[in-house]
Amino acid sequence: MESELIIEPNSSAPAGASIVWFAEVPASIDSDVLAQLESVLGEEEVRRYRSFQFAEDRQLYLAAHAFLRTCLSRYAKVAPEDWRFECSEFGRPEIAADQPHAGGIRFNLSHTRGLVACVITQDRKVGIDVERLGRGVNQRLIASRYFTSQESEDIFSCPDEQRSDRFFEYWTLKEAFVKARGGGLTIPLDEFSFDQSADGSWCVNIRNILDTSEAWQFFCLRPTIDHVLSVAVHVPDHRTHDLDVNRMPLDYECLLRRVEICECGRHSPIDECLFLGE
Repeated sequence: MESELIIEPNSSAPAGASIVWFAEVPASIDSDVLAQLESVLGEEEVRRYRSFQFAEDRQLYLAAHAFLRTCLSRYAKVAPEDWRFECSEFGRPEIAADQPHAGGIRFNLSHTRGLVACVITQDRKVGIDVERLGRGVNQRLIASRYFTSQESEDIFSCPDEQRSDRFFEYWTLKEAFVKARGGGLTIPLDEFSFDQSADGSWCVNIRNILDTSEAWQFFCLRPTIDHVLSVAVHVPDHRTHDLDVNRMPLDYECLLRRVEICECGRHSPIDECLFLGE
């Protein structure tokens, strides 16, 4: 299919790094822009987009999936609307096995009110989760059901003004790890726990799972003052794995034509300016 919106790839998904793209999403998007975004979605995505009851939910889903397609087109000669996806046994979306020019690209997508984000890498398991700080959830109930006692103790021993932020750090880390492993909720959330080192880096302690803690690296950062974003990357060779963090322009018409790299640049796993708690 010929496309006026094709983006000439100007980089490749590197073997030694993962790349995060994020964009803030307004509560209301102009109808002309919505039509442009919808034009790059696949049939199933369009069906799901139109099934949402509330306009804000519809627009967030639409923005997220058009955003993902646009970001992927930076790394392969594929028009945003020409990407094809398939789901694993546990429902994890992947690039279709017969997709031309995909070249081992792996990705994961997450969105919450006001923000969409994806992570792209090469031949590695990877997961991303974003959450809006201040989201109204019963933190004690969730922590008691899904967090380890060590994690819960850390959260609820924090000063009141830090407690909610700490909760969402753990939440996004655990979600990113589950998404990266690709097994859905067959992995009990209380079978692994996270610790933060003095330098701000995170590590996971795994119990009763056929995996090794050392094979994973984690990043937890604050892309905006209102959001937490966490990434989990499988690094079986135990080498340092970098994370490139980039902001998408807020002009959604531009989103479909080009992507600009922000000044964030490349960050190592212990870059103190990104880690929450620093």
